[in-house]
Amino acid sequence: MLNFLADKAYVFWILVLLFGYLYYMGGDDIIFFRKKKHEIDPKASEKLADALNGFIRSRDFKVMGPTTIEFEGKEYSFDSLLFTYSGIVAFSLQPQIGETYADLASDEWTTLWQGNRTKMANPLKAMEVNEKLFKDLFRAESVKYIKVQNFVVFTNKDANVVAPRNLPVCHANDLAQKLSDKCLADNGANIQGMMDAIEKYKK
Repeated sequence: MLNFLADKAYVFWILVLLFGYLYYMGGDDIIFFRKKKHEIDPKASEKLADALNGFIRSRDFKVMGPTTIEFEGKEYSFDSLLFTYSGIVAFSLQPQIGETYADLASDEWTTLWQGNRTKMANPLKAMEVNEKLFKDLFRAESVKYIKVQNFVVFTNKDANVVAPRNLPVCHANDLAQKLSDKCLADNGANIQGMMDAIEKYKK
């Protein structure tokens, strides 16, 4: 009997030491201790799609999911495209965690998370080529497009963005309101024509 209890105690302390070691090496990653916060949102694309589909539900607008276009020998990729009567809106998806400080002029944006500071290239600057791309593409296809807009969207539930009010940057939770402020004007853009033109150059 004593030997049996001694064996049980031995196993118990081995398990205690094992779990202690695992916690020390990375307890945040172990479901036994605490659910890990995702540093990169694994459902970022779904959240953007849900936000856009919610926005167009009662409107005669269209959404195109992740899209790559090849035009005049160059490739351009988009996380999503929105077609409205005011024109076309291109989206850049940001799934990372933390508080990001954004502006239009800087080459880099800063993100803070748990005392760590990281830098990222300003996605709005990278998207500046979109206006010329769509202007040339729609002109080549004789399509009325009116205006090109770019939006940067954060999706992580533990993300926050600090930016000027008029900057086209927001969390997915606030996207519908942002789009309502900028994309409801009826300027006569040809929604189906824009979509058909892009389909012609999709990869």
